[in-house]
Amino acid sequence: MLHRNPVDGLVGCDSVGPDYLDDPDREVAVEAGVRLVNALLRFGVNLEQISADKVCHTCTDVKDAYRIRLGILTVDETRAMAAQLESFAVEFERMRELLCSIPPRRSDAVDGSS
Repeated sequence: MLHRNPVDGLVGCDSVGPDYLDDPDREVAVEAGVRLVNALLRFGVNLEQISADKVCHTCTDVKDAYRIRLGILTVDETRAMAAQLESFAVEFERMRELLCSIPPRRSDAVDGSS
């Protein structure tokens, strides 16, 4: 911070723009949070209270500048989200088992030269 005596006059400097207040670390954290929300929305799970919070480095040893907080959920909301994700997991496992049970095609059978 510049300190000058008023007798010396004002400090000559360039004006700043809105990007002066940009925070690239926050932008990275927000991007990660948005990606998580969009992925979970595809499974019917909405984290409405998600936020990117600045880390206090004097009270924690977290190395990141920001931490993604998922919000506060009631027990019923937590159960509903877990059930939603579990139903997709069960369906994915069923589909994987089905696909694994199908014998692979032989390349010569596709050519018709058997």
